[in-house]
Amino acid sequence: MQLIRWPKQFDVMVTGNIFGDILSDEASMLVGSLGMLPSASIGESGPGVFEPCHGSAPDIAGEDKANPLALILSAAMMLRYDCDRAEEADILEQAVEAVLDEGLRTADIKQEDDGCKLVGCIEMGEAVAKIVSTVDSAVEV
Repeated sequence: MQLIRWPKQFDVMVTGNIFGDILSDEASMLVGSLGMLPSASIGESGPGVFEPCHGSAPDIAGEDKANPLALILSAAMMLRYDCDRAEEADILEQAVEAVLDEGLRTADIKQEDDGCKLVGCIEMGEAVAKIVSTVDSAVEV
C-alpha cells in the first residue's frame, strides 16, 4: 500500500522472489509500464544479475515492439552497482530521460493524443545510443 501511496519513500526494496514480482507489477503502474522498470538481484558476494522486469517478452519477439528502456536502465544499474562506474551509469540514465523528453514513446507507454511519437524498439534504442555517442566524457576505460 505504501508503494502506491508514497513511492518516493523507497529507494531500494529487498524482498523474496514472489513478493518482488508482485511489487514490480504494482510499481510498473506508477511509471506506466513494466517496460520502464530495471531490475537487479544482488547478493552479498559475486556479481549481480541485471535485467528488465518484463523479462524477454516472447509474445512480441521479433516484432520491433518491445520497450528497450528497462534493459538500458538495467545496464545503468549494473554499471553503478557491480562495476563502480557511476559516471557511465549517469550517462545512460540521462540519455533515457532525454529521449523521453524528446517525446519518443514505445507502444507500452504511448497514450492517445499525447503529442508524442510512436517508435519501435530499434528506433528507441538508436535514439538512446545517438545521445550516448555524443557525450564528451573523460572517462577512463
